[in-house]
Order: sequence, then structure tokens, then C-alpha cells
Amino acid sequence: MSSDDDEEIKRLEAELAGGDGSGSDSDAKSAGSGSGDGDDDDMKKLLSNWESEHSDDSDDDSDSDDDSDDEEERREIDLDDNTLDHIVLAAPEFDAALEEFEEKTGITPKIAGSIKGLGIKTARVSFEGDSFLEIIAPDPNSGGPIGTLLEASGLSGLRPFHYAIRNEKCEDMKKDVAAIGYTPDHISMFGAKEDGTPRKWEMLYLYGHKMGGVTPFFINWANSDHPCETSPVVGELKYVKVSAPADDNIHKLFDEFNPAQVELSEGSKHFEFCFTSPEGKVTFESSKMVGFRFPGFEEECGPIEGDDDGNDDLQMPKEPEVTEDKEEEEEPKKEKKEKKEKKDKKKKKDKKKKKDE
Repeated sequence: MSSDDDEEIKRLEAELAGGDGSGSDSDAKSAGSGSGDGDDDDMKKLLSNWESEHSDDSDDDSDSDDDSDDEEERREIDLDDNTLDHIVLAAPEFDAALEEFEEKTGITPKIAGSIKGLGIKTARVSFEGDSFLEIIAPDPNSGGPIGTLLEASGLSGLRPFHYAIRNEKCEDMKKDVAAIGYTPDHISMFGAKEDGTPRKWEMLYLYGHKMGGVTPFFINWANSDHPCETSPVVGELKYVKVSAPADDNIHKLFDEFNPAQVELSEGSKHFEFCFTSPEGKVTFESSKMVGFRFPGFEEECGPIEGDDDGNDDLQMPKEPEVTEDKEEEEEPKKEKKEKKEKKDKKKKKDKKKKKDE
């Protein structure tokens, strides 16, 4: 980590020692941004609201047993820089997504947590080596922009959604990606580990393009534990193939950073990856990867493309409490008005008839 990171960690240690932190991930704090506006501040608050979920059998073991299990399950990995960190698969329903993945691979993903502020639930499996696969789906118990985005995407099953390149200089990359033509949004997150020690991780999202999740985002885990250490291993990642039109900025991006494990070629927009599993080779592909998009950058992302089985672009759904309830209230009013108008016309007609008689 840089000296700035060390200083931030020291500051956090002082805060935690003073009782300002509870030692849980839900106390995460964010700092730093690519834009510095109010919308970005709101997005950082959403990202900081993390609630962990634990497996049911964790409560049956003593603390010492948990510690020994953690030690046995923790895998040593070498985190190479500027390489594929993880691939995100999205689905419309969480439990069905886990069942679909287990049926395809024979491996049960490890539930990682529910990000309340974003409205999604997550689970993970690791590939052999230092990259992993993350599954996300809307959280029915908590709304948020990413959960809403998934609902608007018309997904019919597990589909590639986005992917991340690991780079320890995320913040320093802002000027470089801006020079290429992207709008950078850098987010630094600070929280506390279970033992109360501070941790940091950061992301760099790229906007100002219409490629959706085919254009990667960047992540730096800094001093945070990497998911590959404790996630179940599904198999070997065989390849990740990305194609994009020759004039798209992603070619300049890859020329600048040349991320390992990802093959880029010229062609129509497409993403495909393949890995081994106990059930054999598994392949996922998509030409309509939505990708993460956060409040404040909607106009720079273009329309939401539907599922690969569909043809039309989709729109973000409107808030039900604003539109549906209003329609339900206005419909009876409209019917009453029409009935009253008919009744009034009939009265006038009858009155005129009697007068003529």
C-alpha cells in the first residue's frame, strides 16, 4: 500500500480505538471520488451499507472451532497485479441462480452477503489461482439501484454481467482513463475486519461509453482479504474472450494496461468465458452485458439492453409507489367521471323529451 493508505489505516485505527467503530463490515466508510458531486456521495453511502450473511452451521461451532476451520479453509494465493480479478454473473432470483450454478458445475457457491444499499445478494466461487466468480441477484428484502437494474434487464437465468481487472493503482489511473475518453469514478472504501483492524478496498468504474459490462471496471483489494482465499474452488478458468468494434475505446484501454487472462479482439460486442468443473466444462456468454451503473451516471451509459433471448432495449422501471398506486387511484376516478357524464347526458335527454311532449 502507499503511504497515503498507511496514514488512512492509522487514522482508522485511532477512530476504532476510540469506540467509533464496532468492528463489523457494516461500519464501512468511503472516501475519494472521481467526480466529487452529490450523486457520487450518495453512491458511496450505498456501497458502504454492507451486511454479511453466514451459513447456518456457523452458529453450531465454538469460536475456537471456527478459527481452526477458517485456517483449514483459507487458501494461499499470489495476487498478481493488472490481471483478471473476478467475473460477475447476474440472475433474476438468488436461490434459483445458486441451484442453476450447482446443477451446471456440481459446486455450491458460498453466500457472501447482502448489500442492502444496492439491493442485491451475492455468492462466490473461486477459480484455481487468483480469480473468482461472483453471482448477484436482486434482494427481495431490500431495494436499491443495482437490484432495480437487474430487474429492468429482463434476465431469464445466469448471464455475464460485468468483470473486474485487479490493479493496485486504481486512483492513479483516473487521468489515464480520462485521456482515453472515459469518465472515471473512483471510490475508496474503508471498514473494519471482524477483529477490529481497519481494511481498505477501492474501485474505479468507467463511464462515457455504450458497451455496458463488456468494458471492465478496476479493483484494488489493498489490505482486505481476497475472496479467493476462502471461496470453494470450482475448477480452472480456461479462457475469457472479449470482442468490441475496432473504433471502441476498449482497445486503447487494453493497449494501455494490457490486462492478463483476457483476450480482446475486434468484432461485434461480445463476452465469453469457459472453466472446468466436476460436471465438465462450463461456458457462459453474452452480447448484452449490462454492467454496473450507479446514480449520477445514467445518461452516460445508454439504454439497458435486454436479455440475450430478447431483442428490445429495456427501461429502468419506475418506482411502484409513485406510479402504480397513482394509476390505481386515478382509474376509479376516471370511471366515475365517465359514468357521471353519461348519467347527466341521459337526464338532459329525458328532460328534453318530456318538454317536447
